[in-house]
Amino acid sequence: MVQFNPTNVLGFFDSSQKFFEIPVYQRAYSWEKKDWTTFLNDLIEQTEGNNNYFFGNILLETITRNKKYEVIDGQQRITTLSIFFRSLFNVLSQRKNEPNLLDFDIRSKESIFLKNGGNIKIRPVEYDRACYDSLIIDNKKNFEAVTPSQLRIKDAKEFFEKELEKLSTVKILAILEKIETTEIVSIELEGKKDSALMFELENNRGKDLTNMEKLKSYLMYQMYIYSPSDEVETNIEYIAKIFESIYLTINDISSLNEDSILIYHNNAYINGYTYRSIDDVKREFKKSSNKIYWAKNYVAELYASFCAIKKFEGAKNFFAKRLIELGVPAFVYPFIIKGYKYLDGDFDKINLLMHVLEILVFRVRLINSRANIQDRLNPILSLFCGDVIDLSLKIKTKLNESWYWSDENAKNYLNGSMYENNVINYLLWNYERFIQNKGYGINGIYLENEQIEHISPRTPTNGEPIESGYDVDSMNKYTEKFILTRLNSLGNLMLIPGSHNASIGNKPFSVKLSSYLNNQLLNQQVEIQKFAKHEDGNPVWKEDSIIERHNKIVDFSVKKWSFDFIDQ
Repeated sequence: MVQFNPTNVLGFFDSSQKFFEIPVYQRAYSWEKKDWTTFLNDLIEQTEGNNNYFFGNILLETITRNKKYEVIDGQQRITTLSIFFRSLFNVLSQRKNEPNLLDFDIRSKESIFLKNGGNIKIRPVEYDRACYDSLIIDNKKNFEAVTPSQLRIKDAKEFFEKELEKLSTVKILAILEKIETTEIVSIELEGKKDSALMFELENNRGKDLTNMEKLKSYLMYQMYIYSPSDEVETNIEYIAKIFESIYLTINDISSLNEDSILIYHNNAYINGYTYRSIDDVKREFKKSSNKIYWAKNYVAELYASFCAIKKFEGAKNFFAKRLIELGVPAFVYPFIIKGYKYLDGDFDKINLLMHVLEILVFRVRLINSRANIQDRLNPILSLFCGDVIDLSLKIKTKLNESWYWSDENAKNYLNGSMYENNVINYLLWNYERFIQNKGYGINGIYLENEQIEHISPRTPTNGEPIESGYDVDSMNKYTEKFILTRLNSLGNLMLIPGSHNASIGNKPFSVKLSSYLNNQLLNQQVEIQKFAKHEDGNPVWKEDSIIERHNKIVDFSVKKWSFDFIDQ
């Protein structure tokens, strides 16, 4: 049964008993500044004309008639409305002594739009209610927000208050009147079956939903289409419950949004890296012989993929941390998702997988070729079922089939100009770990304004001569060969704090070396004295010094990021 109730915003909210609950299988509050700005600008624009304003349809599932309703579609709009009301009432409260507010009853308005007695009108998803109640209902100044949606609720309130404070009281009252008289249609549905059907019909009108929301509505609708009549409600409920778990999990993930994880899941299980849109998922669904089983299995696997990303973010093993430090490109996440599927619980094998992926990412970032690495990896990804040694062998073989990411070309890059390379800082931090004294690690060491120091300084841009202690010709200049092959090579580069780097610049090598030894934050600073030469009793930094240090770092790097050493 479906009921269409044309009304306005005032009529929608104005009931002492009615409240609207956003179920957990729906997305949490997701509007951001651009959405709030559009919302407010539309309202202001409407106050300047005589046209009626239409706020759209709100789809509701009736839980208890005239009392409790679950919001199927429209949660972003009505949540924003309630936040906006709170901000508007706060601004007017600060101006309550103005003549045109003497007869304005803010408490009465709050009872209509926010809370009437013990009845709170809007109930966000369960995990955001404490935040919403504190900031919007109880009007507290602050709340320790821990999820992205909680932060948005907090920021939305502050945004609206700041923007409304710029407006005259007359203008704010005009906005409030416009909102109250804005037309809205509440569509009341009974049961998950009607909700799935109507939401899919609304979705097909091109509403601005995430791909996750579109997929959820599509699969719930397919349960309506293909389920036996006595299983429709339970099958739709199953899909809804899985998405409830997914949306609970996404709030614990900080690095990726829901649509990105959806893409990586479909890379892993649908079409590999050739996956383009949820139409690919729909095609796979339509090809399946048992559509109910396929849909249930798909959403269960999707939930497992969200859990895998959550576990990866919180991983304690060494190489997962190194991979995160290096930066995880999109093509790696499908391997992580499949890895946790087949290896979850086996700490050593998960760590080994992260080691393989870290080597792969280092190689790709080092060389930074325009060639498409996904094309090479796609058949490997599709066949990966948890055998990490086999995965490592296949990746090594595939990379060496192409010049771009081969062992030989990787070494060429390491032997070339590494200044400003994508991995230079990461490489030197790992080299630091390598040369640290036994039992002493670098965890917790931080370089303020971290920079890359040229031990032999770059040619001064102000035309001054290069200071003493460096490998220059009779004209006190670097040779073209030195500039090309040594100046920006690994042997001449070092991690250093920005303030230290600025203080030594183009100083003589003896002064630089003294500063390195007096600021022993990293062993690579102290190590410079081992490679320095001496002329007339003074330390000098010549080409031989750079070559010796360079060879040591390159040898370390070749072994460190070699697929031949993953078992170590």
